[in-house]
Amino acid sequence: MADSDARDYDDEYPDSPPYHENRDDDEEEEVADEEEEDPEIVQKECLELFSQRDFIMESNILNVLKRYLQAGGAPSTVVELLSENFTAIAGMVNVTANWLIQTGVPQSTVTSLVEQHMTEMVVKHFDPKKADSIFNSDGNMPEWLPEMIQQPTWRVLFYKLAEQYPDCLFLNFTIKMISDAGFQGEITSVSTACHQIEVFSRVLKTSVATFLEGGEESLEKHLPEFTKMVCHGEHTYLYSQLLMHVAAEESRGGANMRRLCQELHKAALAK
Repeated sequence: MADSDARDYDDEYPDSPPYHENRDDDEEEEVADEEEEDPEIVQKECLELFSQRDFIMESNILNVLKRYLQAGGAPSTVVELLSENFTAIAGMVNVTANWLIQTGVPQSTVTSLVEQHMTEMVVKHFDPKKADSIFNSDGNMPEWLPEMIQQPTWRVLFYKLAEQYPDCLFLNFTIKMISDAGFQGEITSVSTACHQIEVFSRVLKTSVATFLEGGEESLEKHLPEFTKMVCHGEHTYLYSQLLMHVAAEESRGGANMRRLCQELHKAALAK
């Protein structure tokens, strides 16, 4: 497979350096860069991280620890810094929540309070660069993400964040995961649905099916939101109209589809 890729590359770009030569050079440069890292600088950077509050709870703790030890850092210093700066905030939240439940507060109410506060804190302090670095550290998807998107509360949070940070790679990846998991019917916000053609197509299909099955009542209820999404840009409008005009040729549901096309046309003219 690699030999085939190399031949295709050389045929298409005859004036460029050989395929394998480029790859070897890049790998050698990466190795050289790693070898040129100053151990003292590496230790200093890692110690600054270890000094942060509750850093032992961070997802990249193992990578930082490995980097520090490879640079010749002392294990005892790591233990001391992590212990001194461990305030166990997450643990205290769990203890407080258990106390509330034991005093008679319904568990659903306690859960709602914790989730609401966490949502507010994430929205307030979210950093898209740090979120993207989750992938940069090892290139793999976080283990907690598939489980997290199964919860309605956190899906709503991701939708809200995706609206505020449309260029965040982590959020775009998460939105696609949510769509792949079958929750595309929830993705109705403009930028969230329109950034990726695969996601937009699923949302469009689900929305149109809802209109056809729900009749006039569903059309009146969801049409403003639907037209806003489809009329987000010229590309989304033309793409949607083309698909729906083709579907309108069908005998079953064709009349309703033509009505929908007309409503979209009116909304586009109004913009």
